[in-house]
Formats: sequence, structure tokens, C-alpha cells
Amino acid sequence: MSHQGRQAPPPASVHTGGGDRCLCLDRLPADLTALAPIRHRLAQFAREIGLPADTTGDMLLATYEALANVAEHAYPPGEPGTYDLHAVDRPEGVLTVSIVDRGTWKPEADNSRTRRGRGIRLMHACSDSARVETGDEGTRIHLQWNYGTDRTSLPESEQQVEP
Repeated sequence: MSHQGRQAPPPASVHTGGGDRCLCLDRLPADLTALAPIRHRLAQFAREIGLPADTTGDMLLATYEALANVAEHAYPPGEPGTYDLHAVDRPEGVLTVSIVDRGTWKPEADNSRTRRGRGIRLMHACSDSARVETGDEGTRIHLQWNYGTDRTSLPESEQQVEP
């Protein structure tokens, strides 16, 4: 995708099942220039599900940071790669965004002088739960927000774990 002009949001499948509302974007290009239409589609989904404005801002920021990390770190320079993004809104007011790539994240460099390397901390700060799981088949990022009326806590298995 070229970044000249405004890009159309990617095609998506939105479905409901068991009361859950889902946005599924599969095989998206891991390219920084392709992130704007995905952000627009996520903002549209947030409006469709009635996500509060403050939670929408946090969700968009944390998700954009996760997508930028995939674009910058999952695949070697010059090699194309893809990822999937699935957002699931549960009736009780819990939104989960999962991003799955098929690459191998580069080892973390010393970022103390470049002021980089704060993306995962930002994801934690902007969400109720953030997990990054790496494996041989790629990396999975799970972000979650509890915006429902019962905001006491997420289930124990979904609690935020510090990096």
C-alpha cells in the first residue's frame, strides 16, 4: 500500500456470536505505511460497540504501538510479513484486541540513548491487561480493557503481568 493520499480501511469481517461482537482483520501487511487505515477501522469498530471515548483513545494508542512493534520488529528488513488483528467485545463490557504475527522479533537493543523501547510499557499503561507471548511460530500480543459497569477486575487469567 502506498501512503500517498488517504487509504481505504482494510476489508474486515465483523460478526456476532454468543453476544460477542468481533472485528477480524487477517493477513495485514506488516508495514508502517499501512497502519493508518487499520487505526481508522478500529476507531469505527469502537464507535459501533459504544466504547467510551477515553477507553477508545487508550485502545487506539496501545494497539497502534503494538502494530508498530510488529512492523518494526517481527520481520527482517526488506522481507514482507503479515499479521492478524482480532478485536472481541464481550457483552459484559470487556474488549480484547489480539495481534498475531508469524515472524521472529529482533533481540532488544540498548535503547537507553535513543529513547526507544518504551512500546511495551506504553501498552501496559494504556490497557487493563497486556501480554506479549513469543514462540517459534510468531508473537502474540493480547490487550484488554474492562469498560463495563462491573469494573472491579478482569478474570485472574487475564490480569496484567508486568514485563
